[in-house]
Amino acid sequence: MKPGFALIAGSGGVLGEALAQEFSQAGYTVAGLRRTDCDLADAAACASAMAAMAERHGPVDVLLYNAAHLAVAPFLELAAADFDACWRSGPLGAANCARAVLPSMLDRGHGSLLFTGATASLRGSARFAAMAMGKFGLRGLAQALAREYQPRGIHVAHVVLDGLLRGAASVQRFGASDGQAMDPRAVAASYRALAEQPRTAWTQEQDLRTLSEKF
Repeated sequence: MKPGFALIAGSGGVLGEALAQEFSQAGYTVAGLRRTDCDLADAAACASAMAAMAERHGPVDVLLYNAAHLAVAPFLELAAADFDACWRSGPLGAANCARAVLPSMLDRGHGSLLFTGATASLRGSARFAAMAMGKFGLRGLAQALAREYQPRGIHVAHVVLDGLLRGAASVQRFGASDGQAMDPRAVAASYRALAEQPRTAWTQEQDLRTLSEKF
């Protein structure tokens, strides 16, 4: 399949920028939605924004869902708003985006939905209750969509980023160094490889980490 239209939902941050660069250099038309452009958790606003993108650039061939909210604190110090924000930026926003692009993908018989997960997608750690709730939900959504739509030609993959990203504010926040973090460009290249996998060998979940990351 020739490069088509790649839409990045959550195009801010070092990974959003790396994804845009990676797919653009490979010949894709690339557009992004940031938090300031649209509330992805608002179903009507999300559908409207996605429709406007499709009208301008054509139907979405690759949806890269990269939105997230980081809330880290002892459980009893987390507010209801923290849990809500992780839920809205995670599975709820992802579901809205998927609902917006899937009908066209199904009509054409192809498309890719790629979701960004984290270590919290696999295990809930102390102080990460809100984030784990959102990331667990996102992973479950990806699994359900893969089982429902893979037989109809839609590739759904969940990418577990087991570690920090070089250049991100979280590197300093958690007392790490860029040398211990993943290169966003290398991560973005893995996403493009997923988007371009042949139908005879599709990955549903991929985990990425540096060689020094314990797992």
